[in-house]
Amino acid sequence: MQTILTVRKPFVVLTTMATVLTMLAVTRHAVGQDKETMSPLVMRVAVFAADQDRPDKYQPFVGDLFRTLQDAHGYVGTFLGRDARTGQMISVSFWQSEADAAAGEEAVGRRIRALPPGSAPRPSNVTKYVVEYRDLKGELSK
Repeated sequence: MQTILTVRKPFVVLTTMATVLTMLAVTRHAVGQDKETMSPLVMRVAVFAADQDRPDKYQPFVGDLFRTLQDAHGYVGTFLGRDARTGQMISVSFWQSEADAAAGEEAVGRRIRALPPGSAPRPSNVTKYVVEYRDLKGELSK
């Protein structure tokens, strides 16, 4: 697990923003510290090098990516985002377990290996986190 002190500011901002937004949109109920009523979640955060900043270039791949992920066991959801200032892209996905996240990575990897080179972005950094707490409000909690 990384510590925040060893990471550059843009990465921290991107990761924090994507994490908060994704956590809000992925679960369907508000839960604080009651671990017995909270379903487990693993959050996979992938950051892409700034030279892979053309989301329109990857649009055909993204549709295929989402279909592949939706078929994966334990998959909850994914958000792909781009920093409006730098163009750097980030992917945040949620899984029911770390094993599910690993199996999902392998399924996506098989799809990427079947594509022509350069058809899919490649992350420069991937980190997995266990979601300890979540809090939802309004439409996102329904």
